[in-house]
Amino acid sequence: MEKHHWYKLKKRLKDIMAPNLNISFNYSPLRKKTNRSEITLRFFQVKLDDEIIWQFPEDTNQVIDENFIYGQSKFDNQYINIEFPIQSIIAYLNLPKEKLFNYEDKAGIAEILKVCDKRIGYNRLKTLELSQAGTKIFEKRFSNKG
Repeated sequence: MEKHHWYKLKKRLKDIMAPNLNISFNYSPLRKKTNRSEITLRFFQVKLDDEIIWQFPEDTNQVIDENFIYGQSKFDNQYINIEFPIQSIIAYLNLPKEKLFNYEDKAGIAEILKVCDKRIGYNRLKTLELSQAGTKIFEKRFSNKG
């Protein structure tokens, strides 16, 4: 993903974020030359109040192995494509409002997007079983409820 595309995507993300959240989405592509080609390693993190609460590839729901650098992973003796957070974010942002709550992804960032999204309210979000990262965001966002 080119740098200017990421900035446009970040702006779209900011437009849907609950205003009381100090949250940032950080994408760090790292280009690496191999003997045969150039590859891009894709690292991604979510910070809440400057604390890293979610990272890719560490916190993904996917099997990640040494083939990660090629955008694939080996599972049950076959190669499968890895879904990167950027792909999940684009898919989420392109959904109609009524489909946001049921969105699921392989990358593992869908829950974070839902909890941050000002278009999804407290009553719906409290029905979700949240991860540690999701819980931190939920508690921060709705700290005045209680």
